[in-house]
Amino acid sequence: MLRRDLLILGAFGPELAPLRPALGEGLDGQIAGLTVAARSTGIGLPAAAVGATLHLGDVAPRAVIMVGTCGAYAGTGLAIGDVVVARRVLLAEPSALAAQAEFPGPMVLVAEPDGGLTAGLVAAGGRPADVATTLAITVDGAIARLIAGSLGAQVEHLEAYGVAAASAARGVPFAAVLGVANFVGPAARSEWRAHHHDAAGGAVALVLRWLERDGPLT
Repeated sequence: MLRRDLLILGAFGPELAPLRPALGEGLDGQIAGLTVAARSTGIGLPAAAVGATLHLGDVAPRAVIMVGTCGAYAGTGLAIGDVVVARRVLLAEPSALAAQAEFPGPMVLVAEPDGGLTAGLVAAGGRPADVATTLAITVDGAIARLIAGSLGAQVEHLEAYGVAAASAARGVPFAAVLGVANFVGPAARSEWRAHHHDAAGGAVALVLRWLERDGPLT
């Protein structure tokens, strides 16, 4: 067990690559006097939940931050390149929102990131946003409007809910910082391919500013 102060998680390697100058090739080092490890969870909600659980067990961090890229829903005022900080993480299933399916009553559908972490990351320059976690990438405009309108979400991200749930299960404070790489809808995949490296870099840059500004967690 490594016992690091902070665990930074991304869905896959390219989302963590901007951390290498600060943490080295092994993605394990010190930033602003804190011990920090970064790990990949795997892509999608199920893989993220399992991967986060395993890494939490290995690293035993004091806090977890998810970094990565997201899609913005139309009409939210967000632009490609913006960086958002999760205010709430909402489990989203279009068939349930359309009253074609139902979640079991006891099922938890909303995850609340840690207030202190979130406030610090917003103060470092992030825009607060509600994040919808879907099982698949939304590429239909009508479904995107349904999710955004029903849940009040500003962005979509496939892994945030899984990491939030894993963190809550272990009692570890959680936050998420996401760079906007695309708009949710038919052009989502092509826009993401064009912008995901820069968007991931923006998310990591905000986390590094937060760490170096006032030494959180000390």
